Amino acid sequence: MASNVLVFEDEATAIDDLIVDAVSRPRHLRACDADVRDAARAREGEVWSPQLLPYEEWVSSARADGRAPANEMLPAQEIGLIYSGARSMGIEREELDAVLDRATAGSELARPESSAVLAPRMFGEGEDGFHMRDAVAVRREDDGYALVGFDLKRFARALGSDHVVAVLPSSIEGVPIVRVTAEAFARRFVQGIGVRLLVVPDTVKRIDASAFSAVSVGLIHLGASVEHVGDQPCDLAGVSPRLGSRAYSADVRNARYASRDGSLFENGGKRLVFAAPPYAERMSVPEGVEEIGPAALCAGCAQPNVVHAPASLCRVAPREWDDAVWVCPDESAASVALRARGVRLASERVVEHDECFYDFDDEGAVLVAGPAAPKSISQRFAEAAAVRHAGMGDIAPSAAIKAPAPPVRSSLRLPDEIEGRPLVRVGVRALPYAPATLVVPSTVRVIERDNACRGTKRLVLSEGLLAIGEHCFCSRSFSAPVPIPRSVKSIGQGCFEYATCRFERTGSVVHISADQLLSCFEEESEEGLPPFDFAAYDDLLLSGKNLPDRLGAIIHRIADPHAPEPSVRDALVERLREREKEARQRIARDGERDEVAALLAAGFIDEASFDEQIELLRSCNRTDCVLFLMEEHRRRREASSSGSRMSSRARFAL
Repeated sequence: MASNVLVFEDEATAIDDLIVDAVSRPRHLRACDADVRDAARAREGEVWSPQLLPYEEWVSSARADGRAPANEMLPAQEIGLIYSGARSMGIEREELDAVLDRATAGSELARPESSAVLAPRMFGEGEDGFHMRDAVAVRREDDGYALVGFDLKRFARALGSDHVVAVLPSSIEGVPIVRVTAEAFARRFVQGIGVRLLVVPDTVKRIDASAFSAVSVGLIHLGASVEHVGDQPCDLAGVSPRLGSRAYSADVRNARYASRDGSLFENGGKRLVFAAPPYAERMSVPEGVEEIGPAALCAGCAQPNVVHAPASLCRVAPREWDDAVWVCPDESAASVALRARGVRLASERVVEHDECFYDFDDEGAVLVAGPAAPKSISQRFAEAAAVRHAGMGDIAPSAAIKAPAPPVRSSLRLPDEIEGRPLVRVGVRALPYAPATLVVPSTVRVIERDNACRGTKRLVLSEGLLAIGEHCFCSRSFSAPVPIPRSVKSIGQGCFEYATCRFERTGSVVHISADQLLSCFEEESEEGLPPFDFAAYDDLLLSGKNLPDRLGAIIHRIADPHAPEPSVRDALVERLREREKEARQRIARDGERDEVAALLAAGFIDEASFDEQIELLRSCNRTDCVLFLMEEHRRRREASSSGSRMSSRARFAL
């Protein structure tokens, strides 16, 4: 175990022993061991553009204040400023050393061979290429130093290892380091370095937001004096090397923060600052927690399916667990806030049946959550990589995705009743995903918003359904027109995007745009009509705006039993003539007898196009449509010949 260095390799010593050693032996650096920087200061009267005071004035004021002996501290400050400026201009250190040696030859700033101030001490024995000043940077603040740079990559190169333990320095020349800035562990300093333990010393009071977000660290220990920790978002898959887990510990003397099972709490456990991953399928928020902080939940790992919340919970800021089922006490403060943002909520009466979760209200049973979506190849690969990295398995990620995928459920038929009570409602976001076939029973009266049913190809909605909320049934992969029962009186905006729907009340077939601003559904239907604005739909068809199948939509609208106005119908026929060849082929392939009759009545099929259309129908083996057109053609010819009898041969002539 290393006892006095900042970064070392140690895979054998217990974590608790490493923490005890780091706390008992704080790391103190000399001025020459760190790149000491001064914050920019504005000239007198300047408020809009802070800048450094002139160099000579800064040096003289430092000497007058007695902050450092002129023959010891100031040279280090001066050289530090020069090195910092040179680094920003891209000048190499060796080149600058040579220039400074020539410039300061014979002066009090000359660098003697034995100077401990101007020659930073080396890291370890025989590592002549490593200067700690290049790896540790601090900035002066009113009450001490702020750590602004800690280059783990330089330390790791000197060690010859990319898995290390890091202990942050406590002071520079006796002046404490009181803050860790957001840029201290910038990605360029930590990329590719795995950190087993990172110890924040007792002198540090503040840790800026996102200070540890880029570093791949398994355990972060907070010292006794830490009084503010900014939000530390953690993406286990977004750091290099990838993390399998992350945890926090806090000194028992810390009055503000405490750790429990790797999670970090604030204010005596009332605020959950960080929930340690990996997460189980069922998670429980600890009793007494009133708030879950904005960065408390990790990304890049499997999320829980069910979260049990205590009655004390009032606020949940992060959204990483919004796809889980939250089990909350009735009318708790958290349930009100979560329901407002569409989280799937259940009371403590929730039951699980056939991979679905059901709750109960005064009217009956409510579907809270349907079956989980199958995992994609990328998800399976990522989970296998995380498990292997955490040392909890030895299956290669490539082998995990080559293995047979788990069986995928092909259908879901919701039950008529749960525990003797009828299923009357599908809750908000209960079915963001649904199997290929979904059957909704006749007991269901309301389908609430955001039931997108991704993955569904065949949808059966039973008579008795009254209302469909916004943004439902957005599968975009329905294999046939979706029948809308006669009982439906309300359909919200954004439903059935890019789908074809058939209204059982009128027999109308309509094509739905994915543009929500072009949605023609209505929240209240007129007497005898489905909840659909046909006038707006006609305008949409005539405007030429985007539809998944505009040609089919025009054909269906012309053949609609709820016919458009004659002027609209004539305009639609003209739009159809613009793509006449494609339209006739489409009619021959997909058209029904009633559609052919409507197109004939509208004038799209006439004497000039009769022969072409009937030949296309014959080639597609549409016998019913061929017989209808031939009979209609005969009838018209008989009518035009003033009732004269025709021979049998003439009747079947083209």
